[in-house]
Amino acid sequence: MLSAEDIVNKQFTTKRDGYDPDEVDDFLDEVVKELRRIQIENDGLNQKMLAAESRVAELQRNGGPIAAASPILGAAETGTSSQLLQLARKLHDQHIQEGYVERDRIIEEGKNQVTRMLAEAELRQRNEINVLDQQRIAVEREIERLKQFEKEYRQHLRQHLEKQLADLANSGQESASTF
Repeated sequence: MLSAEDIVNKQFTTKRDGYDPDEVDDFLDEVVKELRRIQIENDGLNQKMLAAESRVAELQRNGGPIAAASPILGAAETGTSSQLLQLARKLHDQHIQEGYVERDRIIEEGKNQVTRMLAEAELRQRNEINVLDQQRIAVEREIERLKQFEKEYRQHLRQHLEKQLADLANSGQESASTF
């Protein structure tokens, strides 16, 4: 059976882009609080049942009819001690069963919340990956554009320098031919 201490002491491993540890801790705190409340309620019901059983035993020892003076049983029903004890046990079992149902409901609700949180985290992760992929593609395109620009710039620079050298060579030949 899962106890509040089991929940409090449970350690989870963390992974990148996993659950938010603070959200998980907060939720587990809520689960522990509710589990402890149910346990206290269960303990109180057990005490009431023991008190009722004690009262039944006392009435049996006194040998008189058993009047339903117990607050558990309500108004003025009468019956045998075994019937009263059976009713007390039935009420106890019913409360225990309700506690189990409530515990199972809380655990199921917790599992559902964890599943939703996981799905949301996975969706955020996929969206972030898509954004990063789009940014990567844009950067790669920009790199290609800059490479093409560099190639064209070098080609224009080379052509310009070759023209300057040719002009310089031509002006040098013209100067030499005038002498």
